[in-house]
Order: sequence, then C-alpha cells, then structure tokens
Amino acid sequence: MTSTTTYLITGANRGIGRGLAEHILSRPNTTLIALVRNPEDKTVKSLRSAAAGTTAKLIVLPYDATDHHAAENAVAIAQRDHGIARLDVVIANAGVLGWRGPTVETPPEEILKHVTVNTIGPLRLFRACLPLMQRGGKTDIEEKGGHEKGEPPAKFIAISSAIGSTERLPQFHAAQTVPYGLSKAALNHTIRKLSVDYPDLIIELFTPGPVSTDLMRDFSSVLQAALKANPQLADQFMPLDKVTEGLLALIDTATKETSGGFRDWKGEVIPW
Repeated sequence: MTSTTTYLITGANRGIGRGLAEHILSRPNTTLIALVRNPEDKTVKSLRSAAAGTTAKLIVLPYDATDHHAAENAVAIAQRDHGIARLDVVIANAGVLGWRGPTVETPPEEILKHVTVNTIGPLRLFRACLPLMQRGGKTDIEEKGGHEKGEPPAKFIAISSAIGSTERLPQFHAAQTVPYGLSKAALNHTIRKLSVDYPDLIIELFTPGPVSTDLMRDFSSVLQAALKANPQLADQFMPLDKVTEGLLALIDTATKETSGGFRDWKGEVIPW
C-alpha cells in the first residue's frame, strides 16, 4: 500500500510558498496543509482551484505569524478536524520585509516586528509540529516513532535569505534592510541550532535567491537598491516556477548529511 506524504507550508498562497504548493499539489499520494493569513483571500481561492484538478488533498488553515499561538492552534485543528497524525515535511516560508533605512535610524519596533515573524515564527512552528514530525518521515530511530528503517526522517525546512549572511553583507548593504537581515541571520542561527538539538530529523535552510515574488514587488525599493549596487544580480533573476522546482528537488533529496546547512535553490552553499 502506498503511503501518503504530508506537507505543511506557511504562507502557502503567495510567492515562494505558492510556487512550492503548486508543485506539491501535482504529486500523487500527497496531503498539503496550507497555512495562510486569510483563508478567504482570492489567492487562496485560486489555490483551491489548482488543487481541484489533482488527486492531492488540500487543507487550508488560518495562520498569523505574529500570533504566539497560531502554529499551535493550526496543528491542533489539523489533528482534530482533519485526522492528521504525522508530518513528513514542514516548510517555514511565511516572512515579512517591511522597513528600509539607515541602520542608526532603524526603529526598535521594526526589529521586533521582523524578528517576531521571521525568527520566532519558525521556532514556534517547529515546536508545534515537533510531535507530528517525530511520528512522520520514516526515521530509522524507531523509538522516535519512525516507520521503516532506511527511509528518510521527517524534514523541517526554513526559507531564509542571503541578506541574512553576514559574510555577504557588503553585497546587500545598499538595500538598507537591517530588520530583515538581522531577523534572517537570527533565523539561520536558530535553525542550525535545532539541527544539532534534533539529529533524528532533517533540518535545513534554503534561500530562493533573486526571484520576482509578491514580497519583492511590495518592497521594490529594496530590489532597486540591491540592483543598483550589484547590477550583475539582474542576470540572476529566475522565474518563480523554476526556482521553486529547484528548491523542492533539494528538499526531496535533503539528508542527514545536508541537515544544518544553508543552500540556494541550485544547491550552492551559502556562507553564514
């Protein structure tokens, strides 16, 4: 009997999350739990339409990364109302990019806002999903709830950004996005620490790199500043579909050997 692979994605109705969701929905024997801010948004309705033409099961649940209990509540609803007993792949994708300016003029509340969504949000998501991830996958550590030896354990994937790379800071300094970069750097540290704390799982960071998404279109000044400082970035912009296809291929093949790493959609290792 073929088992079902269960995915959970935050921010699944837009940008990178939407691209990943559409690829996942095209797969057989798949359940996708899409966590979105507003389940009635038109982007969610179009996601439901996309799922209607597939054999995959789509579950849409409300999720607000600024709500401390959002992840816990969503997982509880998935279990109680939809019979979800395990999670094979969790993708922390929801993020915010909402302020730009000189470092010394950065409002503290903007830093707190970005850290709440981009750093604490994924940590809370991990904590809420942990029991179902330890039942999911097929980890070879049987006492952790795995199924069959030799198959990969459950995976927790966080979508980060090269802007959070301190080594690459000179490349992105013109973007003037301290709250965003700081929150992504903190995310990188947090996820890498979790990979050490939970060696029975596969826990990894990915950056989509330069790609046209709602997040970037809504904050085009950041994009323009980055391009002005680094004109070569214009040649690196890739279609969303190609980037998300590449990301999903890397997620599919992620192993304990790659756990704790930080890579782009092509598999290139990103420096911390």
